[in-house]
Amino acid sequence: GSSPQKDTASYSQTTTSKKQPKTTSSSSTQAKTSQSKANEYVYRIFGSVNDPLASADWTLTVNNAPTAWDTAIGGDTQTTVAIIDTGFALAHEDLLSQWAQNTNETGVTQSGDICWTGSPENKNSNNCDDDQNGYIDDWRGWNFVHGDNNPQTGRDNPTGIGVAHGTEVAGFVGATGNNSHGTTAINQNTKIMPLAALDDDGMGYTSDITAAILYAADNGADVINLSLGTYANDQTVKTAVDYAISQDVIVVAAAGNCGTGSDIDCPPTLGAIGYPAAYPNVIAVGATTQSGTRASFSSYGKELDITAPGYNLPVATSWSQANPTARYVSGLSGTSFSAPQVASLVALVKSIRPSTSTADIVAIINGTASKTSGMNGLFYTEKFGHGVIDAAQALTVATALNASTHMPTLLASSTGKIEHVLTSSTSTVASGCVATIGDACTIQFTDPNGFTRYLPYTVLTSTDTGWTWTNASLATTYWEIRARSGENITDSPYILIKKS
Repeated sequence: GSSPQKDTASYSQTTTSKKQPKTTSSSSTQAKTSQSKANEYVYRIFGSVNDPLASADWTLTVNNAPTAWDTAIGGDTQTTVAIIDTGFALAHEDLLSQWAQNTNETGVTQSGDICWTGSPENKNSNNCDDDQNGYIDDWRGWNFVHGDNNPQTGRDNPTGIGVAHGTEVAGFVGATGNNSHGTTAINQNTKIMPLAALDDDGMGYTSDITAAILYAADNGADVINLSLGTYANDQTVKTAVDYAISQDVIVVAAAGNCGTGSDIDCPPTLGAIGYPAAYPNVIAVGATTQSGTRASFSSYGKELDITAPGYNLPVATSWSQANPTARYVSGLSGTSFSAPQVASLVALVKSIRPSTSTADIVAIINGTASKTSGMNGLFYTEKFGHGVIDAAQALTVATALNASTHMPTLLASSTGKIEHVLTSSTSTVASGCVATIGDACTIQFTDPNGFTRYLPYTVLTSTDTGWTWTNASLATTYWEIRARSGENITDSPYILIKKS
């Protein structure tokens, strides 16, 4: 989640041997991540596959996307979401115009170019690394399973269980809006970087996942979506995730489907959140139903950040060998399909707030979530995180932050440690923030392990606003409480020590 797991213990998992695929890349990055897959962790998709269609797509209504579109449908700044998944239906009518292109590997060579041979050649097929990034002809993503520039699905097993997964995820990230085809996404205009790192059966390995994350971070991705995972604490992938975050790339990942413990590879701990969702600073996404209840299969725990619809979804772009360009399906379930909705919203917020930090975006997404009845009035629970994403409120706050942001102060502050012994679940503590009218502000809680929680992000109608929270809202620990308004955050925290 956006916070690290306390006293994390690796869950031991059997790995599967696989031969190293050939690659056309000479990248030092790729070389570092290439190793025998016999010693690698296995990753799997976190989904169970069982604009004419947009009106029936209740997920857009639940996520408050139509109201958000009154503010922006994709922003003035183009964003790119890297999807690391199985292959993709590259010719799908609702995705064809959305694939991100590497402009350094398109067009024709000219005299003086590093790949000039004496006559013009198409850069996307000249078998030369025009941009010297270590990947030959990577004009439209990359296939890390095959080691080539074709991330098309169905190349090995057209009937594989994961063959449509990448395409389905891609639709939730960025299906084209207003094109008279299919459905659309929260961000109708984002570009999608297709990175195939899982095979047609929905399985992949440490080195391919790692290489894909590093590629995304180094080649222009603003957001990475990982609708996949393992229940082993894979430090190699964690290092790649940390690198991406250090490059101001926002990483979104499916929490996993171990809510009932019945999904493949679930560890003994019921509800365990998978990796990479459980890593620090990754937005971990759980699944809800149309009515706002938690999907029973959805993993949960203190690493969870937020939820989005993920049960019996009404429509998604898809692929089959018989219909590779215009297939749509319904009835999808899994946190695999919740995560890309969050990634789409992250990209939408980023498109109107392009120069801001990852921490600011995470605060906006979590702080503007809609609270479900199952949260019982709390601002955070381990079953729902901060709630269900609310695209309209996220854009309202982002717009307010763009218009006016000043350094906020805490309504209640202290220079020393204030010990609160809260033994009753009905006990309450109050604080708030002081800022300029029209500024947006939230209260941020961080514990020594890095877990961060947010009170509802509010656009102030007076110079101050306050919140009250119950004893049950916070785990027993030492919390540093700060007021946050965009990038501005109070330096001196209010210290809350909650005892059981």
